[in-house]
Amino acid sequence: MRKVMVVDDEKWVRRGLIQSIPWERLGLLLAGEAADGQDAYEMALEQKPDLLFLDMRMPGLDGKELLALLDAELPELLTIVVSGYSDFEYTKQAIRHRAFDYLLKPVKKEELADVLDKAVAELDRREEQRRMAAESRQDDGWFRDLLLERAEAPASWAGLSTAGFVARADRYGEDGGDADTLRALREKLVRERTFYFGGEWELALSPAPDGGPETVGAVAARNLAPGELRRLLAAAQAEWKRTDGVGRSIGVSEEGPAEANCLRKAYAQAQAALAGRRLHAKEALLFAGSCEGAPAAEPYPQKREQAFLLALQMGSREEAGREFELLMASLCGESATVDRMQRGAILLVHALERQLRANDSSLEIVCGKHPLELTEALRRRVDPNSVRALFENEIIPAALAAAERQGATQGERTVREVLKLIETHFDQPLSLQHIAESRFVNPDYLSRLFKKTTGHNFVDYLTVIRIRKAMELMRVPTYKNYEIARKVGYEDYRYFSQIFKKKTGKTIGEFRSEFVTGKT
Repeated sequence: MRKVMVVDDEKWVRRGLIQSIPWERLGLLLAGEAADGQDAYEMALEQKPDLLFLDMRMPGLDGKELLALLDAELPELLTIVVSGYSDFEYTKQAIRHRAFDYLLKPVKKEELADVLDKAVAELDRREEQRRMAAESRQDDGWFRDLLLERAEAPASWAGLSTAGFVARADRYGEDGGDADTLRALREKLVRERTFYFGGEWELALSPAPDGGPETVGAVAARNLAPGELRRLLAAAQAEWKRTDGVGRSIGVSEEGPAEANCLRKAYAQAQAALAGRRLHAKEALLFAGSCEGAPAAEPYPQKREQAFLLALQMGSREEAGREFELLMASLCGESATVDRMQRGAILLVHALERQLRANDSSLEIVCGKHPLELTEALRRRVDPNSVRALFENEIIPAALAAAERQGATQGERTVREVLKLIETHFDQPLSLQHIAESRFVNPDYLSRLFKKTTGHNFVDYLTVIRIRKAMELMRVPTYKNYEIARKVGYEDYRYFSQIFKKKTGKTIGEFRSEFVTGKT
């Protein structure tokens, strides 16, 4: 049975979730429930649950802090965020710490059922991967189990210094190699044992513990000389290239003792070092703590994102393609790293999700994939072409098709609302900017939509309506000209008289005289 924890500071929410889960059918067992983050943290370390339902806002240790701790302590834990807050800052925290999914309160039974089905399927997938990996491993199974907190380092590693490393193909799709590739690499390095660290050293190699495409490993020796470690890893890169033709970069941790906790920290350090690879660097060796060549952090291109989202909202394929290329150029510049590209692409996915939700839609509806599923897909892409392909082949076409379907009905409805507003409130100081903001629509988008629908820009159309209303009032002899100006929205009579002549070709006096004489 797989263990489940429920964490929420409101008892009725916890009770509702617990009562709604079909425990026996899904093979789940309630490991415990907690009302605050600190109790949840201690319980999780003791129980080691497979699945966690977590509220984001709680007293004391809140959801985002607990996520950060559990991400480090229990990397295999599947977390489903349950929150009454749709604030994007909380979504970003969930993304950063790899929450599996999220639900908004009040939780609907059908949404809970869908999330549970996906979570159980993911747990099944991971279990199958672990089984297959176990069959393909030889004597290095302990290392993967150690990273999953299921084993300790062997006695032969006691007292040695160690460095962990993570290797990954420089291009997406050229994965970390099968069991035969790892076996060939190990045999090659063992044959050449005497050439490194005086022949006295240990090696561990394993597939990634999370089922990803990376290869993980560690080297241990009494004197872990940096120069020899660099030579050894360069030899591993060369052997990989010779075996399967795939170029790989390697992230390397700082040196530390060969103890279980230190090896787990070394794995995280090596991952971070590898994520710092510049996009245009190939077969790089990247050492944790080295500032050599580290690029300065660049801000996220918010304006480019807004221009791209606007083009999608308007359904403009050419403009959306052009703006996406400009956005990718900003994310993938000469000094950009894999981490910067991935983070930028993930933020873009969630910005698009917010835009779709504002129109009663979602990425899951338009392209069949949840934002967190796309997030995980982007984390596995380490080159610009693969990120570009995901957007251009799946996300952008689906978003454009949705915009085209919604644009006609929703756009026309919005313009009709604006026209009605002008007809009834023409005497008020109307502004397209304020109207757009009140309807949560981009002002530029509304301006273009209005012009496309009516053939006039907003100001011209408003002026036509005001002059038409003024002409009707001028047929009433008792109204003075300045009174009519104010009744149709003009406080400045001189300006009103100028606009009137420009639109009608007559002065106010000429128009009223013609009306009196019966010419109009």
